[in-house]
Parts: sequence; C-alpha cells; structure tokens
Amino acid sequence: MPDIEDRFHRKYKDRGLVVVGVNPGGRGGVQGGPSTDDIGGVQRYTENLGVTYPIGLEQTSNYTAYTANYRGANPFPVDIIVDKDGKMVYIAREYEPDAMTAIIERLLAR
Repeated sequence: MPDIEDRFHRKYKDRGLVVVGVNPGGRGGVQGGPSTDDIGGVQRYTENLGVTYPIGLEQTSNYTAYTANYRGANPFPVDIIVDKDGKMVYIAREYEPDAMTAIIERLLAR
C-alpha cells in the first residue's frame, strides 16, 4: 500500500489518476490489518502506513465469494487498472509496478 501511494497516487493524481484500495472484508482483509467491522481501525491502519488514497470496505464478502468461484481460490491481492471509459485494461495477481506504470502513462497521454 505505501508503494502504491508513492509510485502511483502521489505521482499521477494531478494528472487525473484515481487510486482506490478495497479491503475485501473479514478479519485481516489487508494482511495484518483490522476487520472491516472496525472502520476506525481500518482508517488508523491506513493512516499509519501513510496511505491517503480512499479505501473502500467490502463488508458483505459477496465480491470475495464471486471472485473465488469464478477466478480462483483467493481473489486478493489483485491490481486492476480501469480506463476513463470504465473498461478494465489491466488485471494482475502479482504486483508489477513497471507494467502498471507503462499502462498508466499510456492512458494518461491520451
């Protein structure tokens, strides 16, 4: 999360990039993080990491169940880049910041 803050959010926010994190629900949705039942705990956790981009809380776990059924056992972590038209142009289970940077640069150049 701190790397995403530095490498993407801070660097590109003034050029139109919007970064949103999602805590997938349940205990430790973010490894070592608080349960989404503890919204204040999630806020403190991200603040302690220096994360300033918004974090959505998926409290019903419907997304997690759906993704597990159709995409594999554990859907998180996953990185997704959505273009300005709402089309998913990048999905990866492994964090590949160089690949993400190339795609973001290309999208922002349009």
